Amino acid sequence: MQCVRDIFPDAEVSANCVDKYPVKVIVEAKIGGSKVKIWTGKQQDLFRKYGAKRSATIELIKQNLSELKEDLE
Repeated sequence: MQCVRDIFPDAEVSANCVDKYPVKVIVEAKIGGSKVKIWTGKQQDLFRKYGAKRSATIELIKQNLSELKEDLE
């Protein structure tokens, strides 16, 4: 959630938790009435114990959010 707020400080972030395995994370932006997929992947890619994967995933999410921000401006 922090990486979203780094790019869009005023963004409203909400979690939609589903109790299913394997856990999949989808980061979407709601623009008007449509949704734009920012990133999708395994929850494990965001775990602190997998530092290299986590860093790469966070950078990818931030990059995709930055591109979205540029498209909106």
